Amino acid sequence: MTTNPMDVIRMALDREKAAYRSYTEYARIATEPAIKELFQYLAGEEKKHVKLLQEEIERETHQEM
Repeated sequence: MTTNPMDVIRMALDREKAAYRSYTEYARIATEPAIKELFQYLAGEEKKHVKLLQEEIERETHQEM
């Protein structure tokens, strides 16, 4: 089990990136406009999460120096 907070953040980042890729693909192949819009929205939310986690990793990396 991972107990290091940075490892957990990196794991979360990987999962958010995977979710973004999945939602983007689902939006691409969706034929119903409402479903396409939903997946585009979800992809956008995941993109925000990726950015937040990347920023946190950057902050932590710079604090260690």
